Amino acid sequence: MSNLTNYSDEIFKCIRCGACRAVCPTFGEELSEISVARGRMALIEAVMGGELALTDAFEKAVFNCAMCGACKAGCPSGVDVPAVIEAARAELVDKKRSEGLVRFLARKSLKDKKSLDRAFSLMALGRAAYGPLAATPLAKYLPYQYEDFRRNFPKIPRKPLSSRIPPVSRIRGAKGTVLFYAGCVINYVYPEIGVAAVKVLNHAGYDVVFVKEELCCGKPLLSLGETEAFRSVAEKNVALLSGVEADYIVSACPTCSLTLKEDYNTILPDSDKAAALGAKVRDINEFLLHETDFITRLDAAEMVITYHDPCHLAHGMGVKKEPRELLDAATLGGLVEMNEASRCCGFGGSFSFLNYELSGRIAGRKVKNIVKTGAPAVVTACPGCMMHLSDALRQSGADVVAFHTLQIYEKAIKK
Repeated sequence: MSNLTNYSDEIFKCIRCGACRAVCPTFGEELSEISVARGRMALIEAVMGGELALTDAFEKAVFNCAMCGACKAGCPSGVDVPAVIEAARAELVDKKRSEGLVRFLARKSLKDKKSLDRAFSLMALGRAAYGPLAATPLAKYLPYQYEDFRRNFPKIPRKPLSSRIPPVSRIRGAKGTVLFYAGCVINYVYPEIGVAAVKVLNHAGYDVVFVKEELCCGKPLLSLGETEAFRSVAEKNVALLSGVEADYIVSACPTCSLTLKEDYNTILPDSDKAAALGAKVRDINEFLLHETDFITRLDAAEMVITYHDPCHLAHGMGVKKEPRELLDAATLGGLVEMNEASRCCGFGGSFSFLNYELSGRIAGRKVKNIVKTGAPAVVTACPGCMMHLSDALRQSGADVVAFHTLQIYEKAIKK
């Protein structure tokens, strides 16, 4: 088992204590042992020992994980569950050679910039047709249409971020230079978040460089088991971004930050450039609080909000207090904490496309906690979470709006 052999020590560290059951979002909905980390570890161990084949049931179990990392963060034995799951998925791709539509599209569309541009243009056309069709009897033939809820896809704007901001945004007396890495969702779906990022970073005292040729970070490929395709994207991004003179590399997408910081080092262990790149990476909230005096430059806006912790930021990077401190300073009404703020919203990138019915149930639990706060707005530091929460809130009929942290900071910048 070539992909899994490297993780045999991780797998055998699992003592089946069940601590993961309390934090696992899929177990919370399915209440099944194959839907929680210890159950998945047992299945993977059985596959490694030749007691279980690469069956369809095994494939479903390992792809039904939201990859939130809550199990890893709370594991008393320190098992790196997401890494093991990724290895199991890669094993399925290599040995079982099953080919799902999402995996095929990801491999084809994320390989280079032209393919990425084309993919999002096609998605914009598909979204334009999806809405009207979903309101007709033909809805039952469309994906993501269920009896109790129907997916709402955000409108993809005509101009991506790369057409809205210059390659370099300079200010007088800059303290340094940051490279802003947007990632796919901000670049193509929510360019207004990227515009806010540049404005905020300039206000914090830094020149901002934006590489318009940036590729997807590649995490969807890694999560889908497409290891070699991910390696190729990582190599291209490392070569591209390493050529930019910058003190820090900052992203407003935790998945991108975590991928650039850690996964590139794992997939390219002998690359000094990947290691140097990873050392410069910061989440934008972390950067603003610890590397600038931005928090002192805010005029609190009249807002009451609650905050949702993105999994890759809270569990993956350990960044929890930074967004809260900044949001407290940026809002006059204050931050109202919700129950289970750090529990997964159900997005999980490709997870919500492969398992939308399950991801919708996970999101429903999050929506209930949001509504209980009474706050008219929920803020998160992840564009993917923002997209998924917006969908779930609309499904529920809740009168709550989802924002990215940067949109709140932008409102509070001193004039």
